[in-house]
Amino acid sequence: MSNNHIKDTNNFCNKSLLTDHREKLIQAIKRIKHESDECWNAERETYIQSVSVENTFDDLEREVRAEYENLHRFLETEEDTDMERLRKEREKRVKQLRERERNIAEQGRDLERAIDVLNNKLKEEDSPKLLKDMKDLLKRCQVTFIPPSAVNSEVPSGQFVGPLQYRIWKHMKKSLYPNISVLTFDPETAHPLLALNSTFTSVRFEENKDTTNEEEASTARRFNYYYSLMGREGFTHGRHYWEVEVGCKTAWRVGVAREDVCRGEMDSASTVNGLWTLALKNGTIEACTDPHPTTVPVSVQPARIGVFLDCDKQEVSFYNAVTMMSLFSFSMGTLLLPVLPFFNPCDTDEGKNTGPLSLFSPSL
Repeated sequence: MSNNHIKDTNNFCNKSLLTDHREKLIQAIKRIKHESDECWNAERETYIQSVSVENTFDDLEREVRAEYENLHRFLETEEDTDMERLRKEREKRVKQLRERERNIAEQGRDLERAIDVLNNKLKEEDSPKLLKDMKDLLKRCQVTFIPPSAVNSEVPSGQFVGPLQYRIWKHMKKSLYPNISVLTFDPETAHPLLALNSTFTSVRFEENKDTTNEEEASTARRFNYYYSLMGREGFTHGRHYWEVEVGCKTAWRVGVAREDVCRGEMDSASTVNGLWTLALKNGTIEACTDPHPTTVPVSVQPARIGVFLDCDKQEVSFYNAVTMMSLFSFSMGTLLLPVLPFFNPCDTDEGKNTGPLSLFSPSL
C-alpha cells in the first residue's frame, strides 16, 4: 500500500474522529446550557418564593399586631373605666369626710367662743350686773357638740381590685373573634356502630350495638366504612374555633371534611379526598397529608384538641387546647363547598380505647 493512501486513510479517520468529538462537545454544551437554564429558572423561582414568603410574613406581622392592638384597646378601655370609677368613689368619700371635718371644726369654734364669753364675764367685777345677766348668758352659752353622722372610711380593695384579671377575662368574652363555636354531632352521619349521648355532644364506638334498623343503617349521609360522623353545621366563610376532648384515648381522628366527602371506603382518607384531619395512631400524632401522613412531634399527648378553621384564608389549624401550642396547619385550597367538623373515635383497640370523643365548651 502506498504512503499516500495511508495518509489519506489517516486523514479521513482523524477528520471523522474530530467530527465525532466536536459533535459530542456540541451535545455537551447543549446539555449544560439546558442545565444552566434550569438552574437560572430555579434561582428565579426561589427568589420569587422568597419575596412571596417575606410578603406573607409581613402580612402576618401586621395581622398579629392588629390583634394585639385590639387587645390593648380593650384593656385600655377597661382600665379607663376602672380608674374613672375609682376616681369618682375617691372624690365622693373624701368630700363626705371633708364636710364632716368642716362641721366639726365649726362646732369647735362655737364652743371656743362660748368659753371666751364665759371667761370674760367671770373677769367682770360688777357682781350685780353678772347676776342680772346670768340667766340670759347661760341661755346664750348652751352650746353642745353634736357629732355629725359617721362616714365610712374603710376602702375595700375587693370593690376595685379583687379578682381583677378574672373579671377582665370575663369581660373579654364579648370581644373574642372567633368566639367558641357551639357544636353538636349530626346523628344522621354517624356510622351505625357509633353511639351518641342525648345532647349529641359525646360519641363512642360500640362494637355490639344493635344495627338491625335497616333504615338507619342505609341513610345516604351516614358513614358506612369508617367509624366517623360530622358536625351539624357547615362553614363557608369566617373564622371558627372548637375543642374536642380526646382524654386518654389510644386512637382518634378529628378535623374538617368537605360536605360531599365519600361516606364509604376511600383510596386515601386524606386531603386529596376532602379531609383535613389530625389523628392519633400507634402512640403517634399524624397530620393526614397526601400522599403520606406527616408526623407531628409532641412532648406530651394532648388531652384536648383545638381546631381553628379560617374559611377566608382556606386554612385549618390544630392546637393542644390546654396549652394552646400549635400542632399543625393545612392549606385547603379554594373551598367550593361547605366544610364540616369531622370526628372519628376509632374502635375500642381491644378494650384500650373505650373512651368517648366529646365536644368541649370552654366558658369564661
